[in-house]
Amino acid sequence: MTLQIRAIAIYSHDGERRDVRFNLGALNIVTGASKTGKSALLDIVDYCWGRSECTIAEGEIRRGVSWFAVIFDNDGEGILVARRNPGPAGKASDEIYFERNVEDFPETTVPLVKNSTADGLRQRLSAILGVAENVHIPEPGATRRPLDASASQAIFFCLQNQDEIASRRLLFHRQGEERIPQAIKDTLPYFVGAMGEDHFLKQKRYEDARRRLRALERSYADALALTDEASGTARNLLKEAKRVGLLDLDASADSLEGLRALLGHAARPRSLEYAKTDDPAADLTDLEERRRRIRIELQELRDDIKDLQRLTREASEFETEAREQQARLASIELVAHDATGHETCPLCDSHLAIAVPAVDEIRKSLGRLDRQLSTVRRDNPRLQGQIAELEMKRTSREVDLQIVQGDISARIADNERLRIEQDQFTEQARVAGRVGYYLENARTLSDGEGLRLQVARVRAEVGELEAALDQEAMEERLTTALGLVGRDITDYAGRLELEHGENSLRLDRKNLTVVADTINGPLFLYQIGSGENWVGYHVAAHLALHKLFRTLNRPVPAFVMLDQPSQAHYPKEKDVGEISGAEDEDQLAVARLYRLLLDYCVSMAPSMQIIVADHVDLLQEWFRESTVERWRDGIKLVPMTWLR
Repeated sequence: MTLQIRAIAIYSHDGERRDVRFNLGALNIVTGASKTGKSALLDIVDYCWGRSECTIAEGEIRRGVSWFAVIFDNDGEGILVARRNPGPAGKASDEIYFERNVEDFPETTVPLVKNSTADGLRQRLSAILGVAENVHIPEPGATRRPLDASASQAIFFCLQNQDEIASRRLLFHRQGEERIPQAIKDTLPYFVGAMGEDHFLKQKRYEDARRRLRALERSYADALALTDEASGTARNLLKEAKRVGLLDLDASADSLEGLRALLGHAARPRSLEYAKTDDPAADLTDLEERRRRIRIELQELRDDIKDLQRLTREASEFETEAREQQARLASIELVAHDATGHETCPLCDSHLAIAVPAVDEIRKSLGRLDRQLSTVRRDNPRLQGQIAELEMKRTSREVDLQIVQGDISARIADNERLRIEQDQFTEQARVAGRVGYYLENARTLSDGEGLRLQVARVRAEVGELEAALDQEAMEERLTTALGLVGRDITDYAGRLELEHGENSLRLDRKNLTVVADTINGPLFLYQIGSGENWVGYHVAAHLALHKLFRTLNRPVPAFVMLDQPSQAHYPKEKDVGEISGAEDEDQLAVARLYRLLLDYCVSMAPSMQIIVADHVDLLQEWFRESTVERWRDGIKLVPMTWLR
C-alpha cells in the first residue's frame, strides 16, 4: 500500500478547473513567488483529508474557489475527495464528495454532490490505508479515553507547513494543538509497528478472557465456600431456615451432601396450611354485635328489676308506717264511743282553741289503713315473683354474654394466630427463595472440580495473552523501532551537515522531538540553534519515520509535503528565484537539502513521494526535472481570470 497524491484541483464558482499534477514515487517541487498559492496545496490536502477546520488562508483562494479536490493514488486506484470551500471566514464545509476508481477530476462541479461526512471520510481513508482495528489503552490512572489509531493521526506524519518545519519546539503537524501531542504519542507505537496488527484482537480476547476468568473464579469461590464448614452463606441460610420453621431446630449436617440436602429440603415448594377455626363463618363483627345486643338486654333487665325492687321497698316502708299509724290510732279505743264535745279536752275538760277529730272520723281512718295494708300484703308476693322471674332472665343473658365474650376472645386469638402464621409463611417464603437462589447459583463440589479445571484453563489463556500483550515487550519493540528511526536521522543529519549531527540522534517519543545524545548529556532540538538545523532535523526525522513506515508497510500515507524548507536561508516573503546552489553557504545548504530529498525518493522509489513548495529554483538539471509547477510571471494557483 502506497497512498500518494496524484493531483490537486480547484474549481471556480463558474465551474472552471485548475489542476496541479504530481509524479508518483518522486520528488515534486512547486516553486514560485510569494502569494501564488504554494502553501495552499498543503492546506487543501489537509482539508480534503477530513480536517474539521479549513486552514486555507483568507484571500484570493477563499474568494475565487468553489470546490477543492484531491486525487489520491492507492497502488494505481484513483481516489477522488472533493470538499466545498467554506468561503471567506467559514470554518469548514460538510459537503464532501468521495469516489473510488477515478481516472481524473470531473470537468465541472456538477457531479460533486455530497455523499460523505467528515467522519465517514476519515473512516474510508483509514480503511484504504489498511488501518486495522486497534486501540491504545491509557495507563492505569489516566483520565483520557482509549484511542484508536486512524487516518486522522496518520496524516500528522505527512505534513509540514511553513510554520512547523522551522519550529524548534514542534516536530509534527498540529503538534501545537490541544490533545494532538498525546494522540501522536499514543498512536506512534501502532504506526511504527511496535503494536502488531493483531494487537486489538489480542486485546479484545484478553479482556474477554479476563471477564470469563473473573466469572469462573467467583463461581469457583462459591463452590468452595459451600464445601467449607466456615461457609458463612450456607451456614447462615441453614440457621435462618431453622428459625423460620423450614427445618427442624435440631437439623444439622456434617457433610456437603447433607448440607445441600437440608437446604434443598428447606427450599422445596410447599402448600400453605393455615390453622382452621371452629366456626369459620363466625365473624368477629357479628360476635361483637351480639355482645352489644345482650348487654343492652341485660341493662334493661337490671333496670326492670331495680324498678320492682324499689316498688317493693316503698310498699314495705308504707306498711311499716301504716302499722305505726294504726298502733297510735288504736289508743282511740280508750275514748268512749259516744264522747262528745270536741272543743273540750277529754282529760281536763278545758276548752280547746282547736277542736279535735271526732272518734268516728278516727275509726274511719283506721279502717282505710287496714284496707290499704291488706292491699299491700296482697300485692307483695306478685312483685317478688316478678323480680324472681327477671332475675332468672338476667342470669340467662349473663350466661349468653359470657359465651359470646368467650367466642370473641377465641376469635381474636384465632385471628392473631392466623396473622402470626401468615407472617411466618411470608418469612419462610423469603428464606426459601434465598436458599433456592443460593443452591441454583452455587456449584457443588463436583461442579467445582469442573470449574477448577476451567479456571486453570482460562487463567493459562489470560497469561498467554498477557505475555502477547506485554507492555514491556511492546515498549522494547517501540524502542527498537525508534532506534532504527534515530539511526536514519543521524544519517540524514550528517548528509545535511547539521550542527550536532555527528552525535547519535534519536526521536524522543515522550517530548516529540529530536534529541542529540552528546557526551555532555541529551541535547533537545529546542536547545539547538539555527533555523537551518531546525528545518534539517524536521526533514531528517520525517524521512527516517517514513523509511520505517515503508519498510514495514505501515498504514501511513506514502507522501510528505514540505512547505518552504528554504526559509531558514531566505525569508519566506522573499522570492529568491533561480540560484545555482553553489555560490554561498546558504545555497549549498539548500542544495544539500533538496539533493537529500531527491536521493531519498530515488532510493525509496516508487514507494515514496515528496512534494515541496518553495521560493527557490535551483539551476540544476535534477531540480528542474523534479519541478512540476513554476508559478511566476502571473502564474498562480488561482488564475487571475477567476478573480475578475
